[in-house]
Amino acid sequence: MDPVKKPEFELIQIDPIRQFEAITDCPDEQIDLAEAALAIAVTEYPRLDPAPFIEKLDRLAARIEADPTFSALANIAAINRVLFEEEEFRGNTKEYDDPRNSYLNDVLERKKGIPITLSLVYTEVARRKGVPVAGVGFPGHFLVKHPGPPAEIIIDPFHCGAVLSNSDCSALLREHFGPETELKPEYFATCTKKQILARMLNNLKGTYYRRRDYSKVLTMIELSLATREDVLTNVRDRGMVFFAMRRYSDAVRELKVYLKLAESEDPEVQEVLQMVGRLKGMMN
Repeated sequence: MDPVKKPEFELIQIDPIRQFEAITDCPDEQIDLAEAALAIAVTEYPRLDPAPFIEKLDRLAARIEADPTFSALANIAAINRVLFEEEEFRGNTKEYDDPRNSYLNDVLERKKGIPITLSLVYTEVARRKGVPVAGVGFPGHFLVKHPGPPAEIIIDPFHCGAVLSNSDCSALLREHFGPETELKPEYFATCTKKQILARMLNNLKGTYYRRRDYSKVLTMIELSLATREDVLTNVRDRGMVFFAMRRYSDAVRELKVYLKLAESEDPEVQEVLQMVGRLKGMMN
């Protein structure tokens, strides 16, 4: 029996951060949101093939009896029927901080997620049917809106596509930020695709920081910087993470860059820099 020949070439694993940059380095309207979300997932699942998950979104959309000529409420009902009645997608209230809630492949497989990823599924299947819904960066709880007519309709995919009134939105806001918080029109502004991706990454950054998985926090920061959203915050966070990792020289470099760009004193950053100085003095 002939020995097994080695292939004449090797498959090259594409750097997921560079892959994400390539997908998002274009005008916002040209970004494929599902493809970009799956590129985020590749950082956790290096062998992930995005094609089956794109196809799953296509198949879900094909089952939805929606059409741009139908009324807004009829289209919302049709989407809700497939996603929440037949497929039983649900908000993961029991394991809200599970990072799998933020990876689109996991959300499509497990049918559980957090508001922003369930909203992403909702908007992606709606887009495939020509239904004009958009993401809303509502504070503390991502939502979706349909332009109407006769007026904007606010939808909550985390709660099975419930249509929310103004009083519902006020209650949701106060649940997160306290009874004195007032609803403002800007809370219903349409999110750009890069803003959606940045918010997804911010969720993952927070999840991994709470778990003290600092290497993954750094990965999420690198991806976030590619969106060019909240650049200063991410530079600051990277410096703070380096400090937590005891990479003191890197921490000093990043935090000094942050202070220069932000033109800010930032007492917390100044305190960290002083602590690093004292620690380095003790090492000499």
